[in-house]
Amino acid sequence: MKKLIPFLAVAFIFAGVGMANAHTSSIGFVNAGPGSVTFYTGSYHSLSENGGINEGTLTLTGVTVPFGPVTTAFNIAPVATRPAGLVDGTNNFYWQGNGSFPHSTDPTIFGIGIIIWQGVTFNGLAAGDYDFTCGNTCGSTQVWDTLGTGVGRVTLSGQIVGPPAVPEPATIVLLGLGLAGLGLYGRKRVQDLG
Repeated sequence: MKKLIPFLAVAFIFAGVGMANAHTSSIGFVNAGPGSVTFYTGSYHSLSENGGINEGTLTLTGVTVPFGPVTTAFNIAPVATRPAGLVDGTNNFYWQGNGSFPHSTDPTIFGIGIIIWQGVTFNGLAAGDYDFTCGNTCGSTQVWDTLGTGVGRVTLSGQIVGPPAVPEPATIVLLGLGLAGLGLYGRKRVQDLG
């Protein structure tokens, strides 16, 4: 079974356009299991302002592998705890106040950092390069509208994981009987020759 390691290599190409009232300022991604990656966007708004509602879509397109483009709505409900696995500058990046992207550290626009995250998971992925697009499609309200637009590229690397196969009990019994039979055959043959 293949498990994707989503942050082996990352390259971003973004053309930013500043938006005065936009508060989504980060995007990151984490391994979500075999062939799956979850993307998260972060906002400066609180859960009470957001009402716990998902908003916007993310598009994923295979560059070196046949996939998509697939556009999926954010469907992991907003949370006030940073999702596990997001590492600034490795697999989590920020827009600056002028819309430029990517940056490795939270610019704490408006004097605060990211305080809520929403997510979306993509499945059925193979190792290879993918472009992801959020930008203006991250959301339309002030809570999730982004500070810039553009596309990012992520390279997903496949790795074989899991324990070695364990033979079933019936297979072990058959193997034992086969070895015992070979032993008896060899013993009889030695007696016949002797």
